[in-house]
Amino acid sequence: MPLSRRCLLLVAPVSLLGTARAGPPLEWLAGDLPPFAWSTPGGPRGFGQELVMAMAKRLGRTATVQYLPWARAVHMTEQGSHYGVFPLARTPEREARFQWLAPLMTVRYGLYTLATESRLDLDQLRGMRVGVLRGSPITANLKAERFTTLIESKDYRDLLRQLRERALDAVYAGTPMLEAAMDEYGQPRMMFVLQTTIGEATLYLAASLNLDAAEAQRWVGAFRQLEEDGTVARIRRRYIH
Repeated sequence: MPLSRRCLLLVAPVSLLGTARAGPPLEWLAGDLPPFAWSTPGGPRGFGQELVMAMAKRLGRTATVQYLPWARAVHMTEQGSHYGVFPLARTPEREARFQWLAPLMTVRYGLYTLATESRLDLDQLRGMRVGVLRGSPITANLKAERFTTLIESKDYRDLLRQLRERALDAVYAGTPMLEAAMDEYGQPRMMFVLQTTIGEATLYLAASLNLDAAEAQRWVGAFRQLEEDGTVARIRRRYIH
Protein backbone atom coordinates (compact mmCIF):
# COMPACT_ATOMS: atom_id res chain seq x y z
CA MET A 1 0.00 0.00 0.00
CA PRO A 2 1.55 3.34 -1.01
CA LEU A 3 2.38 5.69 1.82
CA SER A 4 1.48 9.35 1.59
CA ARG A 5 4.22 11.94 1.55
CA ARG A 6 3.29 13.03 5.08
CA CYS A 7 3.21 9.54 6.48
CA LEU A 8 6.80 8.63 7.22
CA LEU A 9 9.04 11.68 7.30
CA LEU A 10 12.32 11.10 9.09
CA VAL A 11 14.74 13.87 8.34
CA ALA A 12 16.73 14.22 11.56
CA PRO A 13 17.57 12.33 14.74
CA VAL A 14 14.92 12.45 17.46
CA SER A 15 17.23 14.53 19.65
CA LEU A 16 17.20 17.27 17.01
CA LEU A 17 13.49 16.97 16.31
CA GLY A 18 12.76 17.69 19.96
CA THR A 19 13.62 21.37 19.58
CA ALA A 20 11.76 24.40 18.27
CA ARG A 21 8.25 23.02 18.78
CA ALA A 22 5.91 25.17 16.69
CA GLY A 23 2.58 23.77 17.86
CA PRO A 24 1.01 21.97 20.83
CA PRO A 25 2.30 18.49 21.66
CA LEU A 26 0.38 15.49 20.40
CA GLU A 27 -2.22 14.04 22.78
CA TRP A 28 -3.15 10.36 22.34
CA LEU A 29 -6.67 8.92 22.20
CA ALA A 30 -7.77 5.27 21.98
CA GLY A 31 -10.75 2.99 22.43
CA ASP A 32 -11.05 -0.37 24.14
CA LEU A 33 -9.76 -2.47 21.26
CA PRO A 34 -7.70 -5.45 22.44
CA PRO A 35 -4.98 -6.46 21.68
CA PHE A 36 -3.95 -2.93 20.66
CA ALA A 37 -5.43 -0.89 23.50
CA TRP A 38 -7.78 -1.42 26.38
CA SER A 39 -8.26 -0.16 29.92
CA THR A 40 -8.14 -2.50 32.91
CA PRO A 41 -8.40 -1.98 36.69
CA GLY A 42 -4.62 -2.29 36.78
CA GLY A 43 -4.12 0.32 34.08
CA PRO A 44 -4.20 0.46 30.29
CA ARG A 45 -2.64 -2.36 28.25
CA GLY A 46 -2.02 -3.31 24.64
CA PHE A 47 0.46 -3.27 21.80
CA GLY A 48 -0.39 0.28 20.77
CA GLN A 49 -0.55 1.51 24.37
CA GLU A 50 2.92 0.21 25.24
CA LEU A 51 4.33 1.38 21.92
CA VAL A 52 3.13 4.95 22.46
CA MET A 53 4.62 4.96 25.96
CA ALA A 54 7.95 3.71 24.58
CA MET A 55 7.90 6.37 21.87
CA ALA A 56 7.21 9.08 24.44
CA LYS A 57 10.07 7.83 26.60
CA ARG A 58 12.40 7.95 23.59
CA LEU A 59 11.35 11.57 23.11
CA GLY A 60 12.02 12.34 26.77
CA ARG A 61 8.36 12.99 27.49
CA THR A 62 5.66 11.71 29.77
CA ALA A 63 2.47 10.75 27.95
CA THR A 64 -1.00 9.47 28.74
CA VAL A 65 -3.65 7.89 26.56
CA GLN A 66 -7.25 9.01 27.01
CA TYR A 67 -9.73 6.13 26.50
CA LEU A 68 -13.01 7.09 24.83
CA PRO A 69 -15.79 5.42 22.85
CA TRP A 70 -14.08 4.61 19.56
CA ALA A 71 -16.26 6.75 17.28
CA ARG A 72 -15.64 9.77 19.54
CA ALA A 73 -11.88 9.20 19.57
CA VAL A 74 -11.77 9.07 15.77
CA HIS A 75 -14.00 12.16 15.44
CA MET A 76 -11.91 14.19 17.89
CA THR A 77 -8.73 13.30 16.03
CA GLU A 78 -10.19 14.21 12.66
CA GLN A 79 -11.69 17.50 13.84
CA GLY A 80 -8.90 18.53 16.20
CA SER A 81 -5.41 19.80 15.54
CA HIS A 82 -3.14 17.94 17.96
CA TYR A 83 -4.53 14.45 18.60
CA GLY A 84 -3.19 11.00 17.87
CA VAL A 85 -5.36 7.88 17.72
CA PHE A 86 -4.85 4.12 17.45
CA PRO A 87 -5.42 1.56 16.04
CA LEU A 88 -6.94 3.35 13.02
CA ALA A 89 -7.61 1.41 9.81
CA ARG A 90 -6.10 3.14 6.80
CA THR A 91 -8.83 3.14 4.17
CA PRO A 92 -9.25 5.12 0.92
CA GLU A 93 -11.98 7.32 2.38
CA ARG A 94 -9.76 8.22 5.35
CA GLU A 95 -6.53 8.71 3.41
CA ALA A 96 -6.64 12.50 3.17
CA ARG A 97 -8.29 13.07 6.56
CA PHE A 98 -5.42 12.02 8.87
CA GLN A 99 -1.65 11.94 9.10
CA TRP A 100 -0.47 8.32 9.03
CA LEU A 101 2.46 8.09 11.43
CA ALA A 102 3.34 4.40 11.73
CA PRO A 103 1.83 1.02 10.77
CA LEU A 104 0.92 -1.48 13.49
CA MET A 105 -0.19 -4.53 11.48
CA THR A 106 -2.49 -5.70 8.70
CA VAL A 107 -5.66 -7.47 9.83
CA ARG A 108 -8.35 -9.52 8.12
CA TYR A 109 -12.01 -8.81 8.91
CA GLY A 110 -14.25 -11.75 9.72
CA LEU A 111 -17.89 -12.67 10.32
CA TYR A 112 -18.42 -14.55 13.60
CA THR A 113 -21.53 -16.38 14.74
CA LEU A 114 -22.28 -18.50 17.77
CA ALA A 115 -20.72 -21.93 17.48
CA THR A 116 -24.21 -23.45 17.60
CA GLU A 117 -24.68 -22.29 14.00
CA SER A 118 -23.76 -24.68 11.19
CA ARG A 119 -21.32 -23.57 8.52
CA LEU A 120 -23.01 -20.82 6.52
CA ASP A 121 -22.33 -19.55 3.02
CA LEU A 122 -22.29 -15.90 2.04
CA ASP A 123 -25.89 -15.93 0.81
CA GLN A 124 -27.09 -17.20 4.18
CA LEU A 125 -24.99 -14.65 6.07
CA ARG A 126 -26.30 -11.73 3.99
CA GLY A 127 -29.73 -12.02 5.54
CA MET A 128 -28.48 -11.85 9.13
CA ARG A 129 -28.39 -9.02 11.66
CA VAL A 130 -24.68 -8.17 11.72
CA GLY A 131 -23.07 -6.12 14.50
CA VAL A 132 -20.22 -3.72 13.73
CA LEU A 133 -18.21 -1.25 15.76
CA ARG A 134 -19.73 2.25 15.70
CA GLY A 135 -17.79 4.61 13.46
CA SER A 136 -15.91 1.84 11.65
CA PRO A 137 -15.46 2.21 7.88
CA ILE A 138 -15.47 -1.57 7.40
CA THR A 139 -19.25 -1.47 7.00
CA ALA A 140 -18.42 -0.54 3.40
CA ASN A 141 -17.07 -4.07 2.91
CA LEU A 142 -20.40 -5.55 3.94
CA LYS A 143 -22.46 -3.11 1.89
CA ALA A 144 -20.37 -4.01 -1.16
CA GLU A 145 -21.33 -7.65 -0.51
CA ARG A 146 -25.04 -6.67 -0.27
CA PHE A 147 -25.47 -7.04 3.50
CA THR A 148 -28.41 -4.90 4.55
CA THR A 149 -29.04 -5.23 8.30
CA LEU A 150 -26.03 -3.66 10.02
CA ILE A 151 -26.25 -2.71 13.70
CA GLU A 152 -23.63 -0.49 15.33
CA SER A 153 -22.39 -0.91 18.89
CA LYS A 154 -19.99 1.05 21.09
CA ASP A 155 -17.33 -1.63 21.67
CA TYR A 156 -16.40 -5.29 21.27
CA ARG A 157 -17.62 -6.22 24.74
CA ASP A 158 -21.11 -5.06 23.81
CA LEU A 159 -20.99 -6.77 20.41
CA LEU A 160 -20.09 -10.10 22.04
CA ARG A 161 -22.83 -9.66 24.64
CA GLN A 162 -25.45 -8.99 21.97
CA LEU A 163 -24.29 -11.98 19.94
CA ARG A 164 -24.40 -14.23 23.01
CA GLU A 165 -27.90 -12.98 23.88
CA ARG A 166 -29.00 -13.42 20.22
CA ALA A 167 -29.78 -9.76 19.73
CA LEU A 168 -27.35 -10.14 16.82
CA ASP A 169 -26.88 -13.07 14.46
CA ALA A 170 -23.25 -12.29 13.63
CA VAL A 171 -20.45 -9.84 14.40
CA TYR A 172 -18.08 -8.42 11.77
CA ALA A 173 -14.71 -7.27 13.11
CA GLY A 174 -10.97 -7.57 12.79
CA THR A 175 -10.10 -11.17 13.66
CA PRO A 176 -7.25 -10.43 16.11
CA MET A 177 -9.27 -7.73 17.86
CA LEU A 178 -12.47 -9.70 18.36
CA GLU A 179 -10.64 -12.85 19.45
CA ALA A 180 -8.53 -10.87 21.93
CA ALA A 181 -11.76 -9.30 23.23
CA MET A 182 -13.19 -12.79 23.76
CA ASP A 183 -10.17 -13.64 25.93
CA GLU A 184 -10.15 -10.34 27.81
CA TYR A 185 -13.86 -10.31 28.59
CA GLY A 186 -14.15 -13.96 29.63
CA GLN A 187 -15.97 -15.23 26.53
CA PRO A 188 -14.52 -18.67 25.60
CA ARG A 189 -13.51 -18.79 21.96
CA MET A 190 -15.23 -22.16 21.60
CA MET A 191 -18.57 -20.33 21.96
CA PHE A 192 -18.02 -18.64 18.58
CA VAL A 193 -17.07 -19.63 15.06
CA LEU A 194 -15.44 -17.65 12.27
CA GLN A 195 -17.69 -18.21 9.26
CA THR A 196 -15.72 -16.29 6.63
CA THR A 197 -13.40 -13.31 6.13
CA ILE A 198 -14.20 -10.28 3.99
CA GLY A 199 -11.58 -7.61 3.40
CA GLU A 200 -8.45 -6.41 5.20
CA ALA A 201 -6.76 -3.17 6.24
CA THR A 202 -3.54 -1.96 7.82
CA LEU A 203 -3.94 -0.40 11.27
CA TYR A 204 -1.91 2.69 12.11
CA LEU A 205 -0.91 5.18 14.73
CA ALA A 206 -2.55 8.21 13.12
CA ALA A 207 -2.83 11.90 13.94
CA SER A 208 -4.89 14.99 13.21
CA LEU A 209 -4.30 16.29 9.71
CA ASN A 210 -3.44 19.73 11.12
CA LEU A 211 -0.91 18.47 13.67
CA ASP A 212 2.29 20.51 13.33
CA ALA A 213 4.54 18.74 10.82
CA ALA A 214 7.61 18.92 13.06
CA GLU A 215 5.67 17.36 15.94
CA ALA A 216 4.51 14.54 13.65
CA GLN A 217 8.12 13.97 12.55
CA ARG A 218 9.29 13.68 16.14
CA TRP A 219 6.90 10.77 16.78
CA VAL A 220 7.75 9.10 13.47
CA GLY A 221 11.43 9.39 14.34
CA ALA A 222 10.87 7.76 17.72
CA PHE A 223 8.97 4.91 16.07
CA ARG A 224 11.73 4.33 13.53
CA GLN A 225 14.38 4.15 16.25
CA LEU A 226 12.30 1.67 18.26
CA GLU A 227 11.71 -0.39 15.13
CA GLU A 228 15.42 -0.50 14.35
CA ASP A 229 16.46 -1.60 17.85
CA GLY A 230 13.81 -4.36 18.01
CA THR A 231 11.55 -2.73 20.62
CA VAL A 232 8.52 -2.63 18.32
CA ALA A 233 8.80 -6.36 17.58
CA ARG A 234 9.26 -7.21 21.26
CA ILE A 235 6.16 -5.29 22.30
CA ARG A 236 4.13 -6.81 19.45
CA ARG A 237 5.04 -10.35 20.56
CA ARG A 238 3.62 -9.68 24.04
CA TYR A 239 0.14 -9.16 22.63
CA ILE A 240 -0.08 -10.66 19.14
CA HIS A 241 0.83 -14.29 18.52
